[in-house]
Amino acid sequence: MKTVLSIDVAKNKSMIMLMDSEGEILIDSKEIKHNLEEFEKVKKEIEEINPENLTVFMESTGIYHLPVERYFKENGFNTLVINSLTTKNNYDTIRKTKTDKKDCYRLAKLFFVNEVEYHDLSKKDLYANLKAMTRQYFYLTQVNVSCKNRYKRLINICFPELEEIFKSSRIYEETALNFIKAYPHAYIVKEKRIDALYNNLYKTNSRHDYYYKRLAHQIKDIASNSYPGVDKEHSDVKNLSDMAGILQENIKTINELKDKMIETAKQSPYFEIINSFYGIGEVLAAELLGELGDITRFDNHKQLIAFCGLDPTIIQSGKSINVHGAISKRGNKYARWILFNISQMVVKLGHQCPNHPVYNYYLIKKAEGKHYYESLTACSTKILRMLYSMCKNNKTFLID
Repeated sequence: MKTVLSIDVAKNKSMIMLMDSEGEILIDSKEIKHNLEEFEKVKKEIEEINPENLTVFMESTGIYHLPVERYFKENGFNTLVINSLTTKNNYDTIRKTKTDKKDCYRLAKLFFVNEVEYHDLSKKDLYANLKAMTRQYFYLTQVNVSCKNRYKRLINICFPELEEIFKSSRIYEETALNFIKAYPHAYIVKEKRIDALYNNLYKTNSRHDYYYKRLAHQIKDIASNSYPGVDKEHSDVKNLSDMAGILQENIKTINELKDKMIETAKQSPYFEIINSFYGIGEVLAAELLGELGDITRFDNHKQLIAFCGLDPTIIQSGKSINVHGAISKRGNKYARWILFNISQMVVKLGHQCPNHPVYNYYLIKKAEGKHYYESLTACSTKILRMLYSMCKNNKTFLID
């Protein structure tokens, strides 16, 4: 006989129920708080009942299920965390039928009658750790974009000519950041000796001595004729110096995190396979593995596509089922964003690899009259199908 502890997880609390495979309820539905005392009470109650073949069964709910999962796993319980509860005969999930206590019962019944297609999310701590890193990487890179925009705006206020001196992306490199942190206004530069400017520039790089002497003179000359929008005592001058320091720390943290992500992702047997795909570098491969986890856990590519929310919208009314062209967007939005970036990369580099199947698929979709974003979405789905097949068959990417 099997027994299930079904847990309907919410923020900081859950509904639990213990039921055996014959339908007998051993612990009636009740609410517990997510704290050690409450967890210990449930554990003691279960131990007193001593059920056979117990599985702790819950649905992944963002981050809210994590303390529950951790407690039961660390205390030796067979714990199953599922991504989505999708019945075999329709397209609804349990989240659409929330009725408090009844959900625990429905969850338990679904476990026993096997009406659900589910995948264990708790098997691979590797992927859980990688996902935490990729989400942090995503967040920090977004923050960094905002910081860069603020930084450039302040440069244009305090010393606009620096954008011309440190052209393009060089304005975000260590040499420029270190210099602007120390000398955030044209008048501050004007007051400094050439050797002070040179020493600041040269200590951050190992290029030829002459280059930095010439750069120091160039900055000094431009500063002498500069007329910024604010004087050197304005608060935006300090803001610019602070922002340069923030960017230095952010970039350092992002680079360290990126290296750790790749190092962790390489422990997956699928990293080299995914990385072999033309258009997917090491960072994108790590991000994708973090969001998708073990791709082979899906029974077919359609489940993987649905997991990413790239499946078509389905509207059911009575016995009629209508499939619309628009994607559902109900799955992992981070995975969709990564796949869209990969699609853009493949299309951008298409002229370098004209036989790439995804690039050719893009051309077909464009010829069919699809607009750019529709075509890239279709390419994202094709990439998923290809990656799924490659990982299932343990084959790297090849172009005929």
